[in-house]
Amino acid sequence: MKIKGFLVLAFVLSFSGLRAQVSNKKWDNVLMISATPAWSVGWITDYQPDVAGGYTEQQLADSFRLVDRKLQTFNFNLHYSRKVNGFTNFVTGLSILNTGFTRVKDGDMFRYVVHPDVGINPNLVSAGLMEVQYEFRSTYAAAMFAIEKRLDGSKFQMQSASMWYQVGVLPALLIRQNLQIHTVGFTLPQGNDFTVKDYVANTVDTGVVLTPSQSIRGNAFVTAALRLEYNLDPMVHIYASPRVMIPLLPSNKGVQTYWSPQLGCELGVRIPLD
Repeated sequence: MKIKGFLVLAFVLSFSGLRAQVSNKKWDNVLMISATPAWSVGWITDYQPDVAGGYTEQQLADSFRLVDRKLQTFNFNLHYSRKVNGFTNFVTGLSILNTGFTRVKDGDMFRYVVHPDVGINPNLVSAGLMEVQYEFRSTYAAAMFAIEKRLDGSKFQMQSASMWYQVGVLPALLIRQNLQIHTVGFTLPQGNDFTVKDYVANTVDTGVVLTPSQSIRGNAFVTAALRLEYNLDPMVHIYASPRVMIPLLPSNKGVQTYWSPQLGCELGVRIPLD
């Protein structure tokens, strides 16, 4: 019994020591893992109409303004935070950013050319709810460089929580860019969800010449965020962070030159590395 009691006492003391060590984590070096549900829009700054084919810049602008919609995406982040002082952190790391926008065509599908690679479907008629959703998507690998400061300072601090604001920049390299077509209410021979190339059409004497649109390979995003962090456990903090992303360059130059600003809410965990 004496040996058993000694073992129990030793376990209790060891556990208490471990808890004390964990509670004394400095949080000077922190690993941040997060995902960001986000909504992107297409901000169009230039048009390249097929004038010979009967289109003008104003016609394109008016048409696109009526049918362009936001696109829901997800970003994934793996960041490292280093404490500069009691109320300031430097943040760096890697992110996968997905941006873009949606263009919707609905109704009047008879002899409608969904895309040059698809052509005219003779069986396509207008009946009921029918939509073609064109999703202009870009995926980037980005590096984060940011400074964040605590909003609740020494005079006012929330119990078991903290509030921060962050500003930074993300140089980004384009990984993939495509035009995703999704049909609603009907199915094409290619299916109802498939990927095609984005073209610029120009009418000449011999017909229509199709030229692939120009992807912008390198870009950068200015970002600002507000983070509410909750101390779930001495070893884990969880947080929610509304975030805005503004590109410094357009995503693509084709029929339209478009930029894709984004608004999202980053959801993640913070784990101390000290």
